[in-house]
This record gives sequence, C-alpha cells and structure tokens, in this order.
Amino acid sequence: MSIHVKLLAVLSACFFSASASAWSEETHMTTGAIAFDDLAANDPDVIAELEQILPAHPHYHELAARAAGLTGRNRTRKIFEWLARWPDDINGTEYEHRDWHYELRVVSGRTWLWPFRNGNASYAFNLNYDSLADRNAPARDRAIAIGWLIHIIGDIQQPLHAGHQMTGDFWLTDEAGSLAFVRKAEGGEPTNLHNYWDQILDIPNADGKVEGDRTSQYWSNRLVTLWPRERFGWPVYSGTPQEQFGQWLDESLHLARLVGYTGNYLMASSEAENAPLVSAQEIHVARELAKSRVTTGGYRIADVLRMAVGSGETKLSTSSTS
Repeated sequence: MSIHVKLLAVLSACFFSASASAWSEETHMTTGAIAFDDLAANDPDVIAELEQILPAHPHYHELAARAAGLTGRNRTRKIFEWLARWPDDINGTEYEHRDWHYELRVVSGRTWLWPFRNGNASYAFNLNYDSLADRNAPARDRAIAIGWLIHIIGDIQQPLHAGHQMTGDFWLTDEAGSLAFVRKAEGGEPTNLHNYWDQILDIPNADGKVEGDRTSQYWSNRLVTLWPRERFGWPVYSGTPQEQFGQWLDESLHLARLVGYTGNYLMASSEAENAPLVSAQEIHVARELAKSRVTTGGYRIADVLRMAVGSGETKLSTSSTS
C-alpha cells in the first residue's frame, strides 16, 4: 500500500462521519410493521418469544408508551414500529453507535484509490445476532439486540448505506451522499443525495411535517400488496445469517452503482446553491426502487428474527432487484 493511500486512510478515519440514518425514522417504522405482520401471519410463536424478551429493553417503558391504549398483538406491533427507529432516536446516549448504520465502499469515481470500507454494519449485525440467538444471554442484551437488528437490516437496504462516490469534488468521498446536493423540482430547495433517498417515501401531515406513524400507516399494507414475497424470486441466497447479511450489502452496493450514482445524480454539487435538477424519470425509478427495498427490509427482518429465536427456517432470502 502506497504512502498516499495510507494517508488517505488515516484522513478518512479522522474526518469520515456519515452519521445520517438510512430511511427516515418514519420509513423505518414501516419496515418494523411489515416484519411484524409477516411474523404474526406465519410464525406467531416467534412473536410470543419476542414479547417475552422485549420488556427487558432499557427503554421499554418509552416504547410501550407509544402503544398506549392498544392491547394484545396490536400493542406489540406498535412497539415494533417504534423499536425499528429506536437506534436513530438515541443519539447522545450510551446506546448510540453511529458507525453501525452503514458499511460503505466507493462505487463511482476513484474506485481504484479507495479499497476500504467505512462503517461497521456487518460487525454490528454479527454481534447483535449472536446476542439474540443466545438463549443464555441476559434478557436486556437480547432486547437491545432486537432493536438493533431490526434497524440495521432496514438500514442496509438503502443503496447509499452501502456505496458512495470519491471524485475530485469529493476527495474524501461524498460521505454516502450527505455532501452532494440535487434538486427534485425546478427552483426547489436543494437536498443532499442521502436525504433524497432516506425521505423519498415520507408521507407529510397536512401542515407538511413528517412525524409519528403516518408514513407506516400509509405504506405497510400497500407495499406488501405491491411486493408480496412471491414476487422476489431471484437470486436465492444461502449460508449463515451473517453470510446472507454480507450478500445483502453487496446487493445494495450494486444498486448504488446501478441507480444511485448514474445520470443527473453524478452531477450532484458540493455546493447546495449549484444543485442540479433530477429528472422526473430518475425520481420515479428511485421511488419504485425504494418501495421494493423497504419491503425487502421488512421481510428480511422477519427472516432474521425467526432464524434467531424461531425454527431457524427462512421464508425469503432473495433479491429485490428482479
């Protein structure tokens, strides 16, 4: 390794800080709802097992408060939704791990110069999966692991949590798109590429704010209808849960290269005032891809949870790119 590459690696360790979440908090809630519904329909025993573990979560009372007035499985479903976003809601606490949300490789520009990965999503997945799958582990640790697994699996379905660019304008990468700006409408406000993907399915309230469970209420059933499990037919992945997670990361990396960094996205500016306009077709493609990725995330969350605490059998280990 040359001295220049070593220097870049050191600089990256010092300055890289892709701390933005993948999908908005509200869209994460959608993945939680899809996962819960899948388990409730196919493996209610897994839900029962998780219900025994979750009260040991250090923030369980706050999560349960979000389900006030609900009972039975409706209550657990609502807790699942809020647990899916929990790792984005704990910044500044002892449970925060900013580098667990992503694992990035360069997919555009100076790919030859940057063989490194930024982020520790794989490490986090392995750690939390092992904790949840260990029936002798403390219930508190297993409950925390549930929240992180739900979130991380959702995170890595977002293409810009697996790939980013490194160019003359972004010589230490564009930090998963957080430093690269585009516009969705002529004369519209600029948005960075990362937020562009994160928020693409958000459903605002009448006052324009995105909050609560409005997005998950709108999308969870619609997405399952649009993307039922049988629609995901190729390719089939195999191996341990850890190996499958790595394959899912590779899949998102491919999508970052194939969709996230093509066309007008490659014209994204480091200066917000110079943000280029993204075409209507590009927005449509990104939105449709996001629908399949969020749905995939929900199904894969369900599969991992059933592997960790259930029968060990998965219902789906397939790509959403077909």
